[in-house]
Amino acid sequence: GVRGIRLEAVVSTQSTGCNWGCHKNVCWSQCNGVCAIKTVTQKLIEQGGSIEDFSDFWNIVTNNGKNCEKCPEWCYLDNGSKGYATCKTNDQCEVYRGNKCMSHCAMI
Repeated sequence: GVRGIRLEAVVSTQSTGCNWGCHKNVCWSQCNGVCAIKTVTQKLIEQGGSIEDFSDFWNIVTNNGKNCEKCPEWCYLDNGSKGYATCKTNDQCEVYRGNKCMSHCAMI
């Protein structure tokens, strides 16, 4: 599992709240997993509304896929062609930071 992995040289993006970087030559990003359930539940209780499908769930928690929850969950990123986004430095991952996860979104 990923528990206990220390991700170093993290890049933080103020506008999205998402951290991302290069770890063991693969790009990773903070992601919304288990923590998202609490946020969606709170928003539905406070603001009303409903969830028709899985897209509605993620749109509620991530502001249309643009924000990360403040939670220590992360995943390795897709390169856009259904493969892992490889890297040697954090800055090489900037282009991939908004891509989908290739691995599970897991808590560290």
